[in-house]
Amino acid sequence: MSLNKIIILLALTASMVSCIKEPVEETEAPATAQEVYSAVAQGWGDTDPLTMAPNDFLFQETEQTIENNPKPFYVLQEGITISKKEEQTDSWLYTFLYQTKVYKQDQEGAQSTREDHRTVGKANAAVTMAQNALRAVKPYASLKTLAEDNQMSLGFERIYGLAGSCVKTDALDKYCKEDLGMDSCEIQCSNLKTADEVRPLPDMIKAQPNCGGFADCTYHVKTVQFNWTISLKKGESVETQKVNYSIALSPDMPFFSRMNEYCYRQLYTVQDQKVLVTTCTKLKNFKKGGT
Repeated sequence: MSLNKIIILLALTASMVSCIKEPVEETEAPATAQEVYSAVAQGWGDTDPLTMAPNDFLFQETEQTIENNPKPFYVLQEGITISKKEEQTDSWLYTFLYQTKVYKQDQEGAQSTREDHRTVGKANAAVTMAQNALRAVKPYASLKTLAEDNQMSLGFERIYGLAGSCVKTDALDKYCKEDLGMDSCEIQCSNLKTADEVRPLPDMIKAQPNCGGFADCTYHVKTVQFNWTISLKKGESVETQKVNYSIALSPDMPFFSRMNEYCYRQLYTVQDQKVLVTTCTKLKNFKKGGT
């Protein structure tokens, strides 16, 4: 059963659909692209991508839920291991083992494992990673449900992409006109909020010896929230879609696992009904190579 059919089924059977709320506040306080970029960049902090090392491992889980129904209708489990770090002339080539398992309405899907690769330039590695990540971001991708063919997306790639999401790029303009058939698309970000928190460690990290090296089994987290709005214009018609982003970054974590939470929620129209879907990826476990 496809995700769209699952959403339709849940929309027809769930009594809460008629009282769905908008995913963002009615009052919008505009936020500039620079303000959003700065908030995300400060939350991420300074850390060297070349600190990623063989046998580093992380486990994360993505859930999709419908508002007022906490039971997820889709769960993606991802285990990512760095298997190789190979030096090249002006860069390092990383090889990742990417394991996935999918659950759809409690039905377990097939498990798969494959290799993936990333290249990190030796000169100004962080900038190189950011540029690669931004090139990999697909415009308008955040307005789609999870794909059937899962692609590995590392935390820093999502963060770098989000940092530049409030800028209307030539790529987005081209995608808007050529793929969506619109006359133009406009982007606005708003309701930017940041906070510092101390949270208990995820249970799997807490279960490691000495809580994985974290004092008091807690860690510091910086959160960033904002609304992303796109207006699609075709003639006199204007369609507006909104996405609420909420992320949590930990300066206590290394580069590979610094993104601890990446969530977004948005309305989908299903058979003339509005269905509010939340997609949330959370870090469940992390181990340094050799531990």
